[in-house]
Amino acid sequence: MTELPSPTRDPAVLKADLDRDGYCIAEGALDAGLRARAREIVDGRSRASRPAARPDADVDAWAIREGDRWVLLIAGECGLDALVTHPLALDLARHLLGRRVLLSGFTAHAVHPGNTAMDLHTDQWWLPKPTTPGDDPFRPGDITRSVRCFGRPEPSRRPINPAVVINVMWALTDFTAGNGCTRVVPGSHLSGAEPDPAVAWDAVDAEVPAGGAVIWDARAWHASGRNTSDAARVGISATYCGVQFRQLQNHALALRPDAFAGLSDEMRELLGFRLFSSYGATDDDEAMFARPGYLRA
Repeated sequence: MTELPSPTRDPAVLKADLDRDGYCIAEGALDAGLRARAREIVDGRSRASRPAARPDADVDAWAIREGDRWVLLIAGECGLDALVTHPLALDLARHLLGRRVLLSGFTAHAVHPGNTAMDLHTDQWWLPKPTTPGDDPFRPGDITRSVRCFGRPEPSRRPINPAVVINVMWALTDFTAGNGCTRVVPGSHLSGAEPDPAVAWDAVDAEVPAGGAVIWDARAWHASGRNTSDAARVGISATYCGVQFRQLQNHALALRPDAFAGLSDEMRELLGFRLFSSYGATDDDEAMFARPGYLRA
């Protein structure tokens, strides 16, 4: 059996693991200062967005699943752009997706003790599947999470979609099997199929020490595990996509004018302000960057 990915600092090994198994594990990518600052910001945002608990609630009212929490982070404003533009993240994103990429989503995740394990899934469920003439088409406007194409995790014998999304989950605490680390089905990114939730597929635990990251091809079958420890597992997810696709977060609308004014060209491109062959224009379809309405002449 091929050896499964393990934590490494070698970019060549990370890329080979990502290509072969659909995920890789980077260690030691964040220095202690950046990790501490990220944890402080995440904890502050979590407290600020936490609604008052109901008196009759058995668990915190802020939980998405039992004991879980995620918080949207506004890239360009929240003070964590160093994670968005991290050389390792962008190198792996461009290896998988190509030179031009966008930041699709930027979120903090906390998996608390007592959470419910997530079902295995992919993050490209919305992309229409390749079809052979005569097959029923996957009409883009009709696709929802309930429209599934179940199959096995082995490589497909028919054409499949390329990867158009990659996830980089930064570990602000240790990610272990005991505290609900990301679980992945190795090689499933080549199946072109979705996992049937009624089947108990074999998944492996992508454990990584704090300061590292778990990175996966969005076609890979994955999920967060159950936290049986006595402490939260905390991370930040930076999701990147190809320039042709709608982003998870509407960065252009979310950014305040003062934050937009301070963006570097790199961040403006990652957030989607750079035009792609005239797509994304506001007032000039040949401009390099689109201008918000308040800046138009």
